[in-house]
Amino acid sequence: MKIRLKAPAGLNSTGIYGKDGKEMPVGHEMEVAEEPKGWAGRYDILSGDRKGKEAVTGSGDGDTKTASDVLALANDTSVPFMTFKSAATKLLGEKTPASKADIVAALEDLATQP
Repeated sequence: MKIRLKAPAGLNSTGIYGKDGKEMPVGHEMEVAEEPKGWAGRYDILSGDRKGKEAVTGSGDGDTKTASDVLALANDTSVPFMTFKSAATKLLGEKTPASKADIVAALEDLATQP
């Protein structure tokens, strides 16, 4: 499939680097064997098989966590607070509380909703 690199919303560069360590410019076209899902929002598909494929969306973190998954992060001492809060914010939105205890309570409430 052929893709063209673009700048993500609000930026003016691709943020994608080649083997030589130099950033690939906006507008750079290249052939790829499969859709580079880790580059979500940084390319347009110009040609190739799109049959049965979904549009690439999201943050690119690879998986969507449930409230129970995020609650498990709260109890994992190796996970920094801001990582936990970021995951919680994806579920709770802009109304995410500031303190860890309040976030845990909100997630527990979310996890018990049908």
